[in-house]
Amino acid sequence: MSSSSKSGEFHPLPALLGPVWRDANVRSGPSLDSPVIRLLLPDAAVGYKAEGWSPGDEVVEDQHRDGVITSAVWFRLAIGGWSSAVNFEPETVAVVLADAAPSSSGSQAP
Repeated sequence: MSSSSKSGEFHPLPALLGPVWRDANVRSGPSLDSPVIRLLLPDAAVGYKAEGWSPGDEVVEDQHRDGVITSAVWFRLAIGGWSSAVNFEPETVAVVLADAAPSSSGSQAP
């Protein structure tokens, strides 16, 4: 993430995240201290859409088949609430966030 990101700063980014790969808590905010408002269960037929993302509490998940996932990115879901990026496949999250990254040439997006 860029050093210009501040905790709690929301970045609009409509994106398809796909299904969760594990049971995933949806919280009222991008923090582990925020109340859980919903539980998502893994189902390959059910994908989720993000409205955007925000930096928040770092989450470490050690049960993924490819190893440990660590992220401080939280997605605001179109269904309501926030979910840590660790609940979605790392490859998908990497593509979504790469699309959000500013150009390395320093030019501004339109």
